[in-house]
Amino acid sequence: MLVFTVGVGYVYQYISMSPKDIVEITPEYVGDATEFNFLVTDNLSYWTGKVVQITGEVSEITDDGILINGTIYCQFDDQTILKTITKNQRLTIKGKMVGFDELLMEIKLSPCIIP
Repeated sequence: MLVFTVGVGYVYQYISMSPKDIVEITPEYVGDATEFNFLVTDNLSYWTGKVVQITGEVSEITDDGILINGTIYCQFDDQTILKTITKNQRLTIKGKMVGFDELLMEIKLSPCIIP
């Protein structure tokens, strides 16, 4: 019975832990956005859920994020950062890959920060 109680305690503690902040996580990939686009195309399932740090050119700015190199959409929790970003600016972004939008043909990163 004691082993069961201790086991349940550890499971509860693990489940109730808050996720690590994106700042604290070491990226699985650091490099060029175009190269990352090719890596995702080759193995989408591997990259889903991974934190990456990419460098590319801002091709579009929306209300809650930016598009890098026309193919990687980066969504920010803090939209105030978007006021400091300009179109065609070369920028490094760190974020978690949450998926691929087949309709828009975009890689989705969220949440993102500027390291």
